[in-house]
This record gives sequence, structure tokens and C-alpha cells, in this order.
Amino acid sequence: MLTLHRYFLLSVAALLSLLVALYASVGQLKPFASWKWFDIIGEGGTALLAAVWLGIICYNRPRGLVTRYFAFGFAALMLGNAADCLDEFFAIPKFHIWDNILESGLNLGGMLSLTAGMYFWQEEQRSLNHHMEKRERIFRDHRGIDRVAQIANAEYLRQQITWQQQQGPACLVMLNIRGFHKINRQYGQAQGDRLVQSLAQWIVLNMDAQDVLCRYAADYYVLLLPGLSLQEAGDYAQRLCDLIDQTEFPLSAIAMQDQVKLRERVRLSMNFAISDLMTCDMLSELSRQLYEAEPQ
Repeated sequence: MLTLHRYFLLSVAALLSLLVALYASVGQLKPFASWKWFDIIGEGGTALLAAVWLGIICYNRPRGLVTRYFAFGFAALMLGNAADCLDEFFAIPKFHIWDNILESGLNLGGMLSLTAGMYFWQEEQRSLNHHMEKRERIFRDHRGIDRVAQIANAEYLRQQITWQQQQGPACLVMLNIRGFHKINRQYGQAQGDRLVQSLAQWIVLNMDAQDVLCRYAADYYVLLLPGLSLQEAGDYAQRLCDLIDQTEFPLSAIAMQDQVKLRERVRLSMNFAISDLMTCDMLSELSRQLYEAEPQ
């Protein structure tokens, strides 16, 4: 991400260099004995932390409105506090007022920019919360996201089951891809991972808002369906599997191999097992049922 912001970061570095040159050329270096170390550490440390926050924002976010406001805000705070810190090293003649205007203006402008960034970040979070609703339910923890499928992992699922036990009846539906080992063997592990992710995103788009989808292991997914009876959950799972049977999933061009044609697609077929017993031990039982039903 840093490369997306390199020109902005180079501009900030150039402005910081100009700021130091300006104070050094206009001001007079104060004697070492008059340096106020408490102010230097406080103002310099604030400038350094603002620079670190700027780096974090640029490293983790793509370009956009929220990023721009945050980046400008942290950059202005860094420059404003750097100017405050330079005041401790250089004595500026009293008739110069630009230094006070510069320090106050940069700090105020930085805070205004950050405030605007927080406002638009809140709007952004609302959209992301709606997007993540089916993936995270009541918990949010980045450690609970499966790296391949980009949905919740088995540990997160266990947390959901424990919470659901106190909320009311629900059903667990475990699904797996028939003959997934053959897909891996024919197209390779990278293509298999891509299909695991594509299928996970497809299920998220087609399931109800209150349901939760997690990846249990390999090509095994689990749907937690609150408020449904065993019969209703079975019908739900069957409809979902029927829809998957009719869908063609694209193979990844990035993970392309010699035997894969451009824009080639594959059809997936699903098995499922179901239970209305909301316990973590039931997960291993459902996976055993699916494994035994899978032709070897």
C-alpha cells in the first residue's frame, strides 16, 4: 500500500526538510543550557507518533476520501508539532509571527482533517458492518477470519455455538464439496483454495442475514441457522445445495496451470449433514458423517 502513497509521503518529507531549513535560516540556535528537555520530548515525541500513525494509515489503507483526510491530518499534526519542537532549538525574532501562525494553523488544520476523517470513517464502517453482518454476527476479532476462505474459522464458530446455546434453538448444517481431492489433484492446490473462497463468498450472498457461515476445515463449511427446526434447516440446506449444483465457478487466472483453459469454469456438488444439537462436539460428529458418505 505504501507505493500508492509514495508521492504524498515524499511531499511530507520535503515539507519537513523545508521546515527545518526555514527555522535554521531565520532563527538563531539557542545555547544547549537553555534547551527545555521536557518540551522537546513532549513536542518531538508527539511529532514522531503522528509520523508513525501516518505510516500506519498509508501502509494499511488504499487511496480514498477517508485515507486522504486521515493522512493530511496526521501529516499536519506531525509538521505542527515538529515546528513546536524546532522552537526549542532556534530563537525566532519577536517581530516574526509566522512561526506562531504556522504551529497553530498546522495543529488546528490537522485536528479538523482528522475530525472529518473520523466522520467519513464512521460512514465507511456502517457500510462495512452491513457487508460483514453475515460473517461476524455479534463478535469481531480479526484472528477469527480464515486466511483462505475469508470467512470465520472453526474457533469463531465454537464461540458462536456457545453464545447461541443461551439464546434459543438453532441448527447446524455442515457442507462439503464432493470429490474435492480430485479437484486439487487435477487443477492444483492454488486452484482448490480459490474455489474454496469463491464458494464461501457465493454462500454468503445467498444465505439469510441472521445466519452465520464458517469454514470448519479444508472444504468443510458450517452454517449456523438460528430459529429453524430440523426439517426447515434440512430444506434450507437442500435448496442451497441445489443452487450450487447449477452454478459454474471460475478458476483463478492467477493460479493458472498448463492444463487450465482461459476462463474455464467448474461445477461443484455438495453433501450436507445436519443437527439441532448445539454443541461443539457435534461438529466432529457431522464431519465424520460427511467423510463416511464421501466416495473414496
